[in-house]
Amino acid sequence: MQKFLKYIFLAIFILTGTAVSASADNETKAITITLGEPLAKVNGEPYEMEVAPRVSDGSTLVPLRFIAENFGAKVNWNNETKNINVLQVELEIQLQQGSKEALVNGTVHTIGAAPVIEKGVTLVPLRFLVENMNYGLVYMPETKEINIKQLPPPNKPPVADFTIKKDTVDQGETVDYEDNSKDPDGDQIVERKWSGNERAFFATGEYTVTLTVKDSRGAWSKPCTKVVKVTGEVLMDRLTYNLHNPIPGEPLGNINLPVLQLPMVDPAVSMTRNKVLVSDSPETVREDGILYSDTLKGENRLFYHHLNGSSETKRIYLLAINQGDKPVKLAVKKFGVAGPGDPMTIGRTAAYRYFDFNPSDARFLELQPGEKAVLNNGDQIQIKPNQTVHGMFDINASDNLLFAVVAVGSQDPINMYEKLPVLPRDEKHIRGTFPMADRSMSVQVDGGQPTRLIIADGKDDAFLYGKDTNTSTMGRYGLLGNNSGNYGVVYRVRIHSKHRVGVIFSPRGGVFAGSGEWDGKAFNLPNRGIMQPQTEFAMIGVIGSGEEKVLEFIPPAGSYLPVNLIFIPF
Repeated sequence: MQKFLKYIFLAIFILTGTAVSASADNETKAITITLGEPLAKVNGEPYEMEVAPRVSDGSTLVPLRFIAENFGAKVNWNNETKNINVLQVELEIQLQQGSKEALVNGTVHTIGAAPVIEKGVTLVPLRFLVENMNYGLVYMPETKEINIKQLPPPNKPPVADFTIKKDTVDQGETVDYEDNSKDPDGDQIVERKWSGNERAFFATGEYTVTLTVKDSRGAWSKPCTKVVKVTGEVLMDRLTYNLHNPIPGEPLGNINLPVLQLPMVDPAVSMTRNKVLVSDSPETVREDGILYSDTLKGENRLFYHHLNGSSETKRIYLLAINQGDKPVKLAVKKFGVAGPGDPMTIGRTAAYRYFDFNPSDARFLELQPGEKAVLNNGDQIQIKPNQTVHGMFDINASDNLLFAVVAVGSQDPINMYEKLPVLPRDEKHIRGTFPMADRSMSVQVDGGQPTRLIIADGKDDAFLYGKDTNTSTMGRYGLLGNNSGNYGVVYRVRIHSKHRVGVIFSPRGGVFAGSGEWDGKAFNLPNRGIMQPQTEFAMIGVIGSGEEKVLEFIPPAGSYLPVNLIFIPF
């Protein structure tokens, strides 16, 4: 009987003996213990433990219940099996007196030392608790103090999930996807990556569709994958489907249009008197200097595109300089900048940002005589070797200002400008100031057959003619030349049709990735990937019978011209 009462007493002591419970209003944030000392602190308040923590055979042993229950866990003792259970949210730990094996959510773990019971208090290795119960630990060897904190629960990754309304479809039938992704922590899902989720499919077979998602704390889900089966029944081909379900920039692949055999429309063309300053030669910057500069007044456009070809980090600045004796007001009305990155990607990105520009972001300056101002700022200035930056700026100056694109290392361009040399042209890319920077085209589509409009071929649509004011030739100021490709020119194509007509985009000169504005909204062209010349097409949009719509387009840096717009009545 005496032995039985001893076990009962021991069980009661283990269950109730050494924990200090923190109330919901006084949650435990930190525990401080000292090796060899029974006095501890809980949230700075002193508490005397029954057994002091100690080091035994290389393991630091601490009172299990005192630590665990103060951080919100529950500790239970099984007198029959001599098992100790620790429960905390979704965590369950099973320990046994005298055993170096523990079960953590059913998985066997080896611990540094077997749990021991001393004066009714269970001692376990601190390292085991830290590794399995998400504690933070700081040890101060001078005082032998150990500070323990409960860390926030580890971020659980989100779970990607989606349903397909109909997983067996005909060719040209719309496939409906419903995203049912969730986050177990309640975090917001901030990014989704789809693969294979075509709106419709146009060949028989089985197609894999995959979704992964990212939560607001940066964790990515495992991929969720499902299969769409496509039958041999054809409801619509790819072109017909996109004409009836248009999305600006949607890739069409190769739809076998005989572009060069299509008759050309004859647009009414008008051009503005404003100029575009183009700094793209030398495109590859290998030394510090002035890449291009010119004096401009009124409404104009500034366009630069440069790659760092040196072995050190460079900075590309766009400067405005008042060389006169009176203050000059300058409005930066619209701009798009991108980089650092690869030439084609930043060409598309800068064009998109230009068309998507919010007028409330316009900037207004007044430059005093002799004052210099940097017009571009932020991460787009600094470029590492083999990276490219690009920018387009619509400006309006009340009087003459010198605009200069300069390349420097870590120097201040404001103080260094007068010491910088003018860098020579590379004789391959474009540099100069070109009048008539905006081109409007009015197209009337009357017939019932496909037609086309050519843009930036230098023949049917002429290139701008201007001069490089930084380079002299034959003793005269300003080298004359063409803006081959009309880079920096904004095209406004106004299309009116008697019939319902689809507008298709076809690159002809080389690989292409750009942006535009259709019906007042910016879009990427194409809206994913890049386009191969002559064989690949993209959707622009549809114009209803008797309607008129406007496409704004700018030849993107890093891509090739010319391009064709194709008008298909249907």
